[in-house]
Amino acid sequence: MALKVVRVGRPITEEQAKPERAKLASVGAELVLHPYQGEADLIAAVADADAVINAGGRFPATVINAMTRCRVLVQGSVGYDAIDVEAATARKLPVANLFDYCIEEVAEHALTLSLACARRLTFMQDAVRSGLWRRDWAAMRERIGLVERLSTQTLGIVGFGNIGKLVARKGGGMGWRILAADPFVDPAIGPQHGVEVVPLERLLAESDIVTLHVFLNQQTRQMMGAPQFALMKPTAYLINTCRGPIVNEAALIDALRRGQIAGAGLDVFEFEPIEDNNPLLGMENVILTPHTAVYSRLALELNRMQPFDEVVRVLSGRYPRGLVNRALRGQLPLADG
Repeated sequence: MALKVVRVGRPITEEQAKPERAKLASVGAELVLHPYQGEADLIAAVADADAVINAGGRFPATVINAMTRCRVLVQGSVGYDAIDVEAATARKLPVANLFDYCIEEVAEHALTLSLACARRLTFMQDAVRSGLWRRDWAAMRERIGLVERLSTQTLGIVGFGNIGKLVARKGGGMGWRILAADPFVDPAIGPQHGVEVVPLERLLAESDIVTLHVFLNQQTRQMMGAPQFALMKPTAYLINTCRGPIVNEAALIDALRRGQIAGAGLDVFEFEPIEDNNPLLGMENVILTPHTAVYSRLALELNRMQPFDEVVRVLSGRYPRGLVNRALRGQLPLADG
């Protein structure tokens, strides 16, 4: 009897699924495509699955506990907040994420938004389109405001994991002073990456650009709220390319309206797609992109194939590369390598 692998979420066509089916066939597994339609429907679909790939569903404890045969649950993204990892760990179910498939793209997108904000890019584009040319300096200053030399600025990176480190490396050539804040990182490693690791409060107070690169969990949900915005410079920008709920959006909107911070570059939002009446849509000092920081041809290819690579590893008797619940290493009949 063939093993059953269920892919949950955004649909792909049977034609698109051919390479994935061929990969699974190498370990005697068959692919079932399941569009996510809610918890009860999902439980029925995954109850007898040997492996599950999540590409758009939610896996609370009730779903996890119903997966009695499952040997691995793969989240098709870097973030895994859609999965109750604690419940999976209690059942000794390994959870894997795609920890590196798009980190280059996200780091580059964060830097793109940082540069666009710092150089007032959208303001300058609008100035050209409205007929305002640079010779009218007084009008330009009124419209665009003063722009600081980037090499005199401080970049603050909140969350110094894989993406945070890439932001530091890629941004190092700008001449920025770079700070990082991460309670799980030893400050002694900072010089290796060209950064100074400092407490979050100091980073917020001293940075001209604050870019967020943390996982969404109970500790980080709405970690950026009114008290944090009060610490930031009135000339500072907030960049968010990780998860929308990291930021208290109402507090951000209030800070932007009152000039408590200068602006923001946002790829993610508290509710997605962004609602039509969201005040952020009408703010000139905010640059918005539609949760596309991950986007590139290569990243899309890796996003499709890496989850199946992880399933094949586990069904072949090896730990997944992106094991999230690392406490399970050594407790399962799986090999490293």
